[in-house]
Amino acid sequence: MITVDHLTAGYGKLEILQDLSLAFAAEQFSAVLGPNGSGKSTLMKAIMGLNTIFSGSITLRTRELIGMQTEAISKLGIAYVPQRENIFTELSVLENLQLGVRILPRDQRENALNELFELFPILGRRKPQKAGQLSGGEHRMLAIAIAWLSRPTIMLLDEPSAGLAPAIATDVFNILKELSQQGITLIVVEQNARRILQHCDYAFVLREGRLMFDGSAQACLEDEETIKGYLGVH
Repeated sequence: MITVDHLTAGYGKLEILQDLSLAFAAEQFSAVLGPNGSGKSTLMKAIMGLNTIFSGSITLRTRELIGMQTEAISKLGIAYVPQRENIFTELSVLENLQLGVRILPRDQRENALNELFELFPILGRRKPQKAGQLSGGEHRMLAIAIAWLSRPTIMLLDEPSAGLAPAIATDVFNILKELSQQGITLIVVEQNARRILQHCDYAFVLREGRLMFDGSAQACLEDEETIKGYLGVH
């Protein structure tokens, strides 16, 4: 669905991704793993047109994304949830969601919010609360929910479990699995490798901007060389 072909990208004159080629399949829950500085977040930003592209290609089906503005890329059905600055902390939970739902036709908004509160019941209980007062897990749920309201076919998420307790991280991964079962293509950058590999379908492992592993989540879990050498988990 999204094909990255011989991509070199970074920031300013600094190259982070090095001649990277990989492909994300439609309706698949894919994890992008690797140590700090390996280029995981750079890849997400490259897809969204948020950094410098030196060479290569990124296509959605057959459409070239390089050169497009971020807003135009979003209109193709791609939602991006960055690790930080992904909600309006001074607004209530409901006000954040009402802003998110404005992208939909007026006659669909109420149904969309009702569906959302079924999928994210904790947000229904937090509607009047300021978003800045949410716990870390609730904050992450709200950011994901706002992205979901745009009815994307693809969601990119950068470190959705960062800073969360293990039980709360599991709740977030379970929500992502449910979104995947709705047919949404998920591409998730994650440091918590072993935990997300228990939820996703496929894994890509980067190191120093290059692809080190490309295979099923189960194969990655069973590959001790990749787990110990590139992911640093035991």
